[in-house]
Amino acid sequence: MSNIQLSVFSEIDRLKQVVVHKPGPEVDIMVPDMMEQLLFDDILYGDLARKEHEVFRSVLARVADEVLDIQDLFVESLADEGVKLAFIEDFRRLVDLPDESSNLLRSMSSAAVARALITGIPWEDTLGHTHWQKRFDYTVRPIPNLLFMRDPAAVVGHGYNINFMATWAREREPLILSYVFRYHPRLRHLKETDRLFDQITPLLKGEIRMPQSLEGGDTLVLSDKVLAVGCSERTSADAVHMLAESMRQDHLRGEGTFDTLLMVLMPKIRSAMHLDTIFTRTSQDECLIYPPFFTDHSRELLNVVKFDLTHSTLHTSVESNLLHALKGVGIDLKPIRCGGGDYIMQQREQWTDGANAFCLAPGVIVLYSRNHATADELAAAGYKIIMAKKLIKDPSINLLDGGKWAVMLESAELSRARGGPRCMTMPLARVSS
Repeated sequence: MSNIQLSVFSEIDRLKQVVVHKPGPEVDIMVPDMMEQLLFDDILYGDLARKEHEVFRSVLARVADEVLDIQDLFVESLADEGVKLAFIEDFRRLVDLPDESSNLLRSMSSAAVARALITGIPWEDTLGHTHWQKRFDYTVRPIPNLLFMRDPAAVVGHGYNINFMATWAREREPLILSYVFRYHPRLRHLKETDRLFDQITPLLKGEIRMPQSLEGGDTLVLSDKVLAVGCSERTSADAVHMLAESMRQDHLRGEGTFDTLLMVLMPKIRSAMHLDTIFTRTSQDECLIYPPFFTDHSRELLNVVKFDLTHSTLHTSVESNLLHALKGVGIDLKPIRCGGGDYIMQQREQWTDGANAFCLAPGVIVLYSRNHATADELAAAGYKIIMAKKLIKDPSINLLDGGKWAVMLESAELSRARGGPRCMTMPLARVSS
């Protein structure tokens, strides 16, 4: 297979390559006592979640050239025994892994290690422990949040971020992504300078003790010139400043194209944990929004700090509204309301990811079907509403016919995990039409 060339300069260009993760045994062995620690509000029924995710992958494949699973990429990245052992050592330092667990991993094949680091190893499977001794713990705990591939890394332009997660439950995920970007046969051509943000490597080297969190759900590439980043409960202001400084230096060296970074100042609440839970772009001139955060004179209006990346030092200014700030840098978007015009429905459907659309191509989006009021708003804006299963059954339907499409994904289980279609995807490359 040929090298993967990273290229994400838009949220809406036609999807070329995208990474997802089908929920596996890691969701099946999660028990109630670990639910809160693993950031879930409920336990998923794995079989149904997997069926829903298969439909989701099939929708992506109607447009994308490749739909890749991070577990396959990780297995392939650890194929070399030396890389496997290096990963185990980094993992041991990152999570303070006990010697018995480290030795167990070292004795396993590379493929088994890659699987175990995602699906977990329950105590009763190893070392003679019984369920009553470790009722809800694991030799290696599962990482069910890897379903949400958006967060541990992000491709920005021709480079990428290895993010640092805000929560203990997800600390392992960026390390996995770091090894994929560095050692996968199709990605190891990337240079150190292609890594725009990385708090994992200096942490493991002992160069820093308090890394700053940055998550992919807060990172939106709105054009080849403009990046928007949420300062949220999961992404710190210091991390955004560090990213802005890195991009400014790239710009000065003539290696970066981005002129502007817009930091959206968000409330620190679970319902709006990332910027893409309240704002996503859907077409060249449209976006989905949670209205209270973007409507002038609203008491919940979110202010924006604008970073100008084109000078020898960072220049900042304050904007009152993200939509106004975008218009000022040449991106004039018409907002489509998540939940429609009713404030109760806006809150309900924002909670179930009605604003978290994923764009396959300009004006072609995927959204959870349970968000009926949002679907009505999209229909009023000229989007053809189609159920995902109907699309899959009819190969004659062309999502790239120049019209606007909203593909509605059944998500009784996936939506319970608190993340939408954009949350479940990490684009590696998009191509302009």
